[in-house]
Amino acid sequence: MRWLIVLPSEGPEHMGMDFRAELEAMGHAVSTFAYRRRNPLYKNKGTKAAYQLWILRRLERACVAWRPDCVLVIKGGPITPGLIRRVKARVDTLFVNFFPDNPLLMIPFECIEAYDIFFTKERYALRQLEQVGLHNLYYLPMHCVPRFHHPVEPTPEEARALEGVVAFVGSRYLYRERLLKELAAYPLRIWGPGWDEAAAALRPLIAGGAVWGRDKLAIYCGARLSLNLHHPLNDIVGVNTRTFELAAAGACQVVDLKDDLPALFKPGEEVVAYRDLADLDRQLDYYLAHPEEARAIGANAHRRAMAEHTLRHRIDEMLLAIEERFGRL
Repeated sequence: MRWLIVLPSEGPEHMGMDFRAELEAMGHAVSTFAYRRRNPLYKNKGTKAAYQLWILRRLERACVAWRPDCVLVIKGGPITPGLIRRVKARVDTLFVNFFPDNPLLMIPFECIEAYDIFFTKERYALRQLEQVGLHNLYYLPMHCVPRFHHPVEPTPEEARALEGVVAFVGSRYLYRERLLKELAAYPLRIWGPGWDEAAAALRPLIAGGAVWGRDKLAIYCGARLSLNLHHPLNDIVGVNTRTFELAAAGACQVVDLKDDLPALFKPGEEVVAYRDLADLDRQLDYYLAHPEEARAIGANAHRRAMAEHTLRHRIDEMLLAIEERFGRL
C-alpha cells in the first residue's frame, strides 16, 4: 500500500515517524507531511488560522501528487472535513485517524465523523460516540516501539544513584505536582521540564530536567519503582503511552488502575496498580521492601509488551480493520 502519514512534526522520535519506519520495514511505500513544522505562525493566535489554511492547501496538493491508498492522520488538529471531502473527490483513498488522546476532549465531533476509520485508545469515548450513531470507530490501544523502548544496563554510578528510588519522569503539570507532594516522604526523584517552578516541598526531590533516549531508559531500569500518573481528564478508562514504554523497558511501574488496564497488563504480576492514595501508599511500602518482587514484575511487563503491545501489533490490527471494512490491504 501507499501511505501518506500526516503528523504534527517530523522529529526522529515523534509519533508518526515510528509508523513510517515500521510500515516501510513491512514493505509499504510511505511519505510524510508535517502540519506544525515548528513554525511560530502555528502557535501565534493571530496567524494560526491563516497558517492552517496554507497547510491544508499544501496537504491537498501532496495527496493529489502522492495518490496514497491511505492517509493516516496522527491527531490532526488542522485537518477539516472539507479537506477530506476535497481529497477523496480527486483521489481514491481512505482517511484514517490514530488519536492518542481523549477525542471527546480534544477534537470536534464533525472531524471525528469525517474519517473512514477513527482509531481511539479510549473505550469510553468510543461508546459515547457510538451511542449517537457513529460507525467509523475502532478501539486501538497505545503501544511501545522496541527500538526506542527497551531495557538498558545502568552504569555503576547510575545504579548507585537510583538504588531504592521511586522515579517520576515527565513534565510538570499541576495535577502531577499535587499528587507528588503527597509522596514527598518516599525516596522520590523527579526528572522533567518545569519542575524548577514546583512547590518548595518538591524542589529537593528534583533530580534533573528533561531526559531522553538512553538516559530516560536508565532511570526506568535503575529505579526500584517508576510512577505513571494518568491525566484525570484525558485518560478516562484507557491507558497512556507511558504504560507501554515503561513495560517495554522492564520497569516496575506503579500506575493508577484504569478500566482497560487489566486486559493489557495484569495488576500484581505485570504492573503495580492502585485505586486511591491510601492504596498507593500501601503498594509503595510493600514493593520498596520487596525489591525482588518489583524486578520480577518489570520482567513480566517486558515480556508482555514484546508479545502483544508493539507498534507492529497495532499496525497489524489497523490493517485488519481496513481490510474488514473496505476490502483493502
